Amino acid sequence: MNIVPANVLAYFQPIFAIDTGETHAFEVLGRYQTAGGVISLGPFFEDKNTAGADALTVDRLVRRDALRRYAAADSEEFLFINLRLGWIAQFADRPEEMPTLKWAQELGVNPRKLVIEITEEEFNADIREFSAVLAYYKHLGCRVAIDDYGKEASNLDRLARLEPSYLKINMDYIHRCGNLYYREYLRALISFAKQVGIEVICEGVETEKQLAACIAAGGRYYQGYLLARPQPELRRDAVNQEIFRGVFDRTIEDLHGAVTMRNVLRRDWEQRLQTYLAARTFVAQDDADAYLGALCRDMIADIRHVKRMYICDRRGKQLSSNFENHRGTVTALDYRERNWAWRGYFQDFTEIYAAGGRNHITGFYIDATSQEEIYTYIHALDAETFLFIDLQNYLKWFEKNAAEKGD
Repeated sequence: MNIVPANVLAYFQPIFAIDTGETHAFEVLGRYQTAGGVISLGPFFEDKNTAGADALTVDRLVRRDALRRYAAADSEEFLFINLRLGWIAQFADRPEEMPTLKWAQELGVNPRKLVIEITEEEFNADIREFSAVLAYYKHLGCRVAIDDYGKEASNLDRLARLEPSYLKINMDYIHRCGNLYYREYLRALISFAKQVGIEVICEGVETEKQLAACIAAGGRYYQGYLLARPQPELRRDAVNQEIFRGVFDRTIEDLHGAVTMRNVLRRDWEQRLQTYLAARTFVAQDDADAYLGALCRDMIADIRHVKRMYICDRRGKQLSSNFENHRGTVTALDYRERNWAWRGYFQDFTEIYAAGGRNHITGFYIDATSQEEIYTYIHALDAETFLFIDLQNYLKWFEKNAAEKGD
């Protein structure tokens, strides 16, 4: 592809913030004017036959055009500029000569508004080759974003060393969010990023279902064709607010409805269990198996919904066998002396109990042994002893009961 410099253009795709309902930033994307219209320069940059020097020359044309128009627009939004690590590593011993910074200074662009976006798949090089350059960008006030996080060389050590301000999640995870594993990974990654002070951008959002999944996972920033396509100008109003607001309102309503339903069902389950527990007195930890055996017989009408029961002391040591239910047949498996204090929900309950609570139901998770979707109900039998009941998706249980009753 023969590039005519005058035909190289910078386009801008908005990055939308859910909390303000406004455009938070623009990502610079390369475009090329042809006789048939404007085309993306993506294939040119990705073509293995494109010489590195040619790619760098064209990319610099895009960056300079972007900075010129950003300065002219007097924009308050952040500007994301993509840079290859190989290009910036060559300035390790002379970072003050980097073209992007020189142009920004010439045009009066505040470096604190610039975000240097690097692609994670390029991290195969020694991090020391470019970390000094990124440190110089940060020294001047620029931020750093890692693009396509999760695609190639996911490495926590590199993440810790770079300390980026943003992670742009690889769009494959967004596009596959209908799958439980991808959806939970997305939720976990966003949660992790929040804990360490990194903002997550969900990019490549193309459908309302993907947008809803990202909202439910706790995403704050969004980018994709569903909300706004790349534009030749820095348009703050380019985001489709009607689509976003509609999906946002429906998703939040669904989340609130699910929470309400869980609370109703939790109370229903607690009332059922309390009836069974009131009929049985827990005497001593040495009698844990006898107590659970009797409780299982009492609960015969509801036992089909229980995956397993067991009792631990408050330090996590299991006092009883595992009373495992398989299609109505309960078997006692010896798990005594094992310790479960390391489990997150055990730690959560110790805090709840210390604050005066006696019962807790976890969120759903996949049981590692059976690969079934379950929840765990925890009840304090006394100050030293906790009862754990793993339920086979209690939401479906009560939904079925409600349907049978005609509620």
